[in-house]
Amino acid sequence: MELIKKTTIGLSLLASLFAATQVSAALVTTESNYFVRPGLRIGVGEFIDGLAVNGGTERTMLQGAVGYSESTVSLVDGTVKMYSEGYNTDQSLQTFGSFGERITITNGAGTDWNFGFAVEGYLDVYGGGPINDAASNPYLYYNVGIAVYRAGQVNYDNFVNNPDYDPVFFDVIDTIDYLDGNEGYSYIEAFAEVFGSITLESNYEQFDIFAYTNMIVDPALGSGVESYVSDFSHTATYGQSFDSGVEAFSSSGEFLGLRTPPPAPNNVSSPAGLGILGLGMACFMLGLKRRRC
Repeated sequence: MELIKKTTIGLSLLASLFAATQVSAALVTTESNYFVRPGLRIGVGEFIDGLAVNGGTERTMLQGAVGYSESTVSLVDGTVKMYSEGYNTDQSLQTFGSFGERITITNGAGTDWNFGFAVEGYLDVYGGGPINDAASNPYLYYNVGIAVYRAGQVNYDNFVNNPDYDPVFFDVIDTIDYLDGNEGYSYIEAFAEVFGSITLESNYEQFDIFAYTNMIVDPALGSGVESYVSDFSHTATYGQSFDSGVEAFSSSGEFLGLRTPPPAPNNVSSPAGLGILGLGMACFMLGLKRRRC
């Protein structure tokens, strides 16, 4: 396995479709700001986008036009489940999942907010088909990432490499495994995780947190790969922890069991024109091409 840890992989290809809203550093709002976003793509075709903003907290997208693929995103348990399989096709299948929440944290001054997001799965590959020496290398690509911003600074299309705001935290792990089409059967076990910590500055803090993961299998025409099953449904899972006495709330009122936040303290103003949070199309806009060794 070749493990590549880059926070800038493919970021130049992300289209910033909406400008970030200019707001003050002390942002407070009780409005809903959450989303789930399962997504799929066949080859380099149109992205099948399941974005739902301030609506349901779980959604599934699936397709059976080429092979089969599906993605399910749930805010309730902080998971993304991805699955794809291909038979006698040279088309790559991409599955993507992301979610976002506005987190309000009280009584936490001087303590740490710890969080992490991990993806795990496996790939069964069945080879032995015709091989063209000039064929591209077949591969499995997957990643997992977390970004945290001050509330209201970015939206779901411009959180990566934003020119106006720096994230409080950002990290992504990218992994690529090349497949061997000469083998009759091969197996790849996949795992990646990111984790971080933010020291809280006051007893009333608000952040927009984004978690995302992405899986692409490209069997590559002429590589010898005849079929595969890529199962990442066991799953990509987000978790967080706080010190004793610290309270956390979510704008959806369902994220990891966190209820909606209480009214803001009287000494903190609430600016108007706050844009909804969201998680950018960081992964599926990578435009990842077939890789060659």
